Amino acid sequence: MRVKKRVFCSLLLAVLTVPVLRAQMAGSPVETRGKSEWTVSVVGAYLNQEQGSEQAVSRRALLKSTWGLTSWLDVYGLGGGVQLEMKTPRAGVSDYKGKYRLGYGAGFNLALLPASTTGFVGIWAGAQALRFISEGSFVESFLIEEEGFSRAFEMEYDWREFQGHLGMVFPFRFLRFYTAVVGWGVQRLDTKREYLVYGETRNFVGEVEGEYRSGVWAGGVVGLELVLPQRYAISVEYLLLNENDYQITVGICQTGVANW
Repeated sequence: MRVKKRVFCSLLLAVLTVPVLRAQMAGSPVETRGKSEWTVSVVGAYLNQEQGSEQAVSRRALLKSTWGLTSWLDVYGLGGGVQLEMKTPRAGVSDYKGKYRLGYGAGFNLALLPASTTGFVGIWAGAQALRFISEGSFVESFLIEEEGFSRAFEMEYDWREFQGHLGMVFPFRFLRFYTAVVGWGVQRLDTKREYLVYGETRNFVGEVEGEYRSGVWAGGVVGLELVLPQRYAISVEYLLLNENDYQITVGICQTGVANW
């Protein structure tokens, strides 16, 4: 148990000291799957974040590949498409919606007390990080149209997110109920480029850079994992940080390579 705790603390510290991204799924799969076991998951998520007049909405479709280093430690990488919508009045961004871009990250799960050994409750922990860059443009709607001028803006959001969780699993037949406390944070680097457009002419006006750091927010996760034949599992979970900041996630996974 001491070895597990030391590994957990070391890995958590390593993840939290890297400038990374926010809210990925705590489950899919829940706990660990075992030494040399390979699990592939498909995860879809909807994330809503609001702070003051600023709002961010992110839709995510990620592929997660998990490998069991030991019977109690799994590591994984993930990647896929992420879309971002932003409304930031203080930065003059009223309605930004980017296309799906590549998101990538990594994490680990640690079984501190496997449910299989107790038959009633398990304790597991983990940490994960994700990053993506969203790029797009928009034109202001209140421009001097009669003179033929407009102002165009190009936006770039470098979004870096991290999450750590500690939770309990309650197995019941083919179901696994789980809940966890979550520490979550995001660092975002924003770049806004302005252009003056007249007909086919496009002149660069200037560039403004900004940085947003959320700090570490505390929240909770509740979820349900449905265990299916051939080592499939479906997970549904809800992450709540406050009434305006939440994430809904669905994942499906399979462990083993025999039937692939």
